[in-house]
Amino acid sequence: MRPGLPVVATCLGAAFTAHAHHSRAPFLLDETIALEGTVTEVAWQSPHVYVEAEIVDDAGVTQSWTLEGHSIPGFLRLGWRQDSVQAGDRVSIVAHPSRNRARNFAMLYSVTHADGTTLYAYQIPEGKTVAGAPNRAPTSPSTDFSGTWRHMIPVLEAAIGSFRPPSDWPLNERGQAQVVAWDINADPELDCEPLGVPRLILATYSHAWRRFDDRIVIEKERSPQVRVIHLNGTPRPPDFMPNALGYSVGRFEPDGTLVVETTGFAPTRWGSSRGLDSSAQKRVVERYRLIDGGYRMSVSYTIEDPVFLTEPVTVTGEYQKSSDYAFVAETCDKATARRHLEFQ
Repeated sequence: MRPGLPVVATCLGAAFTAHAHHSRAPFLLDETIALEGTVTEVAWQSPHVYVEAEIVDDAGVTQSWTLEGHSIPGFLRLGWRQDSVQAGDRVSIVAHPSRNRARNFAMLYSVTHADGTTLYAYQIPEGKTVAGAPNRAPTSPSTDFSGTWRHMIPVLEAAIGSFRPPSDWPLNERGQAQVVAWDINADPELDCEPLGVPRLILATYSHAWRRFDDRIVIEKERSPQVRVIHLNGTPRPPDFMPNALGYSVGRFEPDGTLVVETTGFAPTRWGSSRGLDSSAQKRVVERYRLIDGGYRMSVSYTIEDPVFLTEPVTVTGEYQKSSDYAFVAETCDKATARRHLEFQ
């Protein structure tokens, strides 16, 4: 890292992985409500699972409620299956209410069946167990960066801080104008556009790294993109087409740190950060180092883009190793991605 670069540090520890497709700010995360009724729909789709239920209130009036849940991979990690909750089930629901009390819309916390079986939407509370929830503890450390890794951030940061534009970055006039005009509902993710580099690097959900002699292949959960880091100085081929991932070349320093330089980008909407586009002049340098005996990985990336930045900026974070598991193939559904907007 060159001296004098602005550094933005993300939180490193976490109680659980955050819901990261759109902001949790519309919900009162420090409050819960209890609902009882009958499930009418379970929309098992990406990027979020939604549950609809008919709820009878204290006055005996039936109301339709929409509960926004985790992603499919998130639910699977917590022991859910596609048929765990079905239309016609009588259930008790705990949820975080919407800030707009006029809307029957809430963020799901748990669902309890008539037999007492409870499923949780984000985290299994300490001391509780859920049948079918897989063990994600790592079975062994990584020695060559291979393995399944997760970047984990606190839920409150994801609810508020990480959804803001990078107003503390060294923005030029063009970059500042974008931050001022920022609208969270303009996120390309809501159009099911996959994340590019560097946004993909510290996105929540797991990264599966596979090390080969001439390359490292990175698969990202909930993303159709597969990233390749070319080793041994493999040059960019002349027929390479610029894209949101760019062309990445990696090398190892004497202490084992992996340094990756990526160029060859296409101009990308929100390509550098939430709310900030990127240009074809963008250059990203990443640094990865195994720590804690190979159970964690320190991560940083430095962005240069003179079209939007007055100087480079560095962002830091950390991965934690998980047990290896097969990612679920998902197709992002645009209607589902924007479903929450009808409750604003």
